[in-house]
Amino acid sequence: MKKVFKLNDSIIDLLKNDYNLDELDIVVSKYYVLGYYNSISKMNDINIDTVLRSSDIKKEIEKIFILIEKEVPMLNGVFKYFNNDKEISDNISYQLLSLIKTSNFSKEEWKNAFEDMLSRIYDAAGKSGAVSTTPQSLNRLGIKLLEPIEGSFYDGTSGINGTLIEASRFANECGKSLKLYGQEINLAAWAIGKVRLFINGIENAEVKLGNTLEEPLFTEDKNQIKQFDNIMMNFPFGVSWKKEDVNIEKDVFNRFIFGKPAKSSSEWLFISHIIKSLKQQGKGIAITTSGTLFRGASDAAVRENIIVSDCIDAVISLPPSLFTTTSIPVNMIVINMNKEETFKDKILFINAENMYENLNRTQKILTEEHIDKIVDVYKNKQEIEEFSAIVHRKDLEENNLLPSRYVVKPEIDTEDFGKVRFNKEELTKLKKCKTLGDISKIFRGINVISENTQDENGEYKIINLADVKDGKLDMDSLAKYNIKNNARIEAYTVQEGDIIISNRGITTKICIIPEHNGKVLLSQNFIGIRLNGNISSEYVKEFLESPLGQFLISSKQVGTSIITLNPKDLKQIPIILVSVEKQLTIIKDYKEQEAKVRSEIDKLQDKLKEIKLNLYDDMGIGESLMVTK
Repeated sequence: MKKVFKLNDSIIDLLKNDYNLDELDIVVSKYYVLGYYNSISKMNDINIDTVLRSSDIKKEIEKIFILIEKEVPMLNGVFKYFNNDKEISDNISYQLLSLIKTSNFSKEEWKNAFEDMLSRIYDAAGKSGAVSTTPQSLNRLGIKLLEPIEGSFYDGTSGINGTLIEASRFANECGKSLKLYGQEINLAAWAIGKVRLFINGIENAEVKLGNTLEEPLFTEDKNQIKQFDNIMMNFPFGVSWKKEDVNIEKDVFNRFIFGKPAKSSSEWLFISHIIKSLKQQGKGIAITTSGTLFRGASDAAVRENIIVSDCIDAVISLPPSLFTTTSIPVNMIVINMNKEETFKDKILFINAENMYENLNRTQKILTEEHIDKIVDVYKNKQEIEEFSAIVHRKDLEENNLLPSRYVVKPEIDTEDFGKVRFNKEELTKLKKCKTLGDISKIFRGINVISENTQDENGEYKIINLADVKDGKLDMDSLAKYNIKNNARIEAYTVQEGDIIISNRGITTKICIIPEHNGKVLLSQNFIGIRLNGNISSEYVKEFLESPLGQFLISSKQVGTSIITLNPKDLKQIPIILVSVEKQLTIIKDYKEQEAKVRSEIDKLQDKLKEIKLNLYDDMGIGESLMVTK
């Protein structure tokens, strides 16, 4: 590989004044395919020496590409898009071709050189890159889960074809071969991907250019989509489908029978496309974000219908920062159209969020050891404590597919006690307890929009996050607002004794609404809890702030960049209740003991100050100090 690295270093150095590293993918594809073809071609018409002797190098290069397209049908139409090298001078082109010629690489060396260069380019582009590639470790994991040995393999968002190449490699290692199919919407990625297949020696691939959701190009007839043995897709995350809504609403292939998600995200549309594109014995994998697994409204309806169809075999949560383009964690949904009888109506959840190795400061990878463990657990449908769990469909929590809901690590880091672990048997007993939803009314806060202006003479006070400190709420410092549309204002109004809990962020704020005058509203940053009957607010607050309470709350929180808590999920939190009389006694005793301890702490702090002042007197600096109380 030293020769490979040396060539790539030389070419990057040669082109650094004309291109940034993240702009080199098209130039490299164009010239490296010339080097690769020169190493395998026996045609005298296609020869780098001929180009170097020409008085018009660029014109001669274009002639050669026309000849290559005639000789290699899979590259037909590709090179007309590779025209961003026009700014390169003839002198630089000459030097570039000379480096390629003198490298004298074999086919394997050209493949390694091209793969290394693409890796460098897309790593350099990072989050700003126009082309998002699937990390190699994700491709290896997905392909090992599917085990595509024979038949057809399809990727409807094929990018630069890394997944197709990995599938082909897997089949070849087993002494078999696959017929590969792909579709890609991005023109540059499609063209580079075709070159990549060719340089990797793969010619049994058909990759088309187009929008998979709007117009799938692999069909059996006008109304029947082509079906495949295996599918793996890493589709765009969180991309709207508003532009394609007309074609999707009128989809002639009836792909979206499970319903349509919110137009802000197309992920369940792609998953529906995978399901409809699989044969009766087929298996597929979708790489998706965590939000896809728990979002409500129309997304939840689609998710429920797909769960009911019983084609989800497993859901695997993976670490953050596997991609160069985003740091968010991703998940794999394994789809199986022919589940084993013993696994009907069941889903295997694997929580591999903490399974990674740091590649560098910003990026993580899955090692072969990690991949093999996940694959082994999936194949054998194993339940491993704190790693995997098998859940029956009827036991899913509101069709939530987040593995962290079902694969629980029974511990939490607390400020007061450090790391706390819980007895799993005792946690299981909580299922028999009443929930917050059973003993209270849960309500949302008001969304403060621009029309609701802050005014010192306003009629309403609103509680914001900054108003709660150390579990206390300072009612006098609350900002006042004028609320124009106050038709539902009572729904957001707090009462004395209500418990409020923050619903965003890592740190959870909890407090009790004290006695107050005037109309006080809860903002959208909080959820309100109004207890039934005579249940003690202090008791419930202390339970929620306990290590167990914090653990139960964290188990219901969702999100990656922003941690959120949903009122529906808050309702499900179990609570250990004793009689009202005992609640009051417990809290009264605790408050008395707490007051005594805090009083002793205050005295000890005063004593410590006194000792310090005596020290300063002994040091001869006491008279220079004037301590104000």
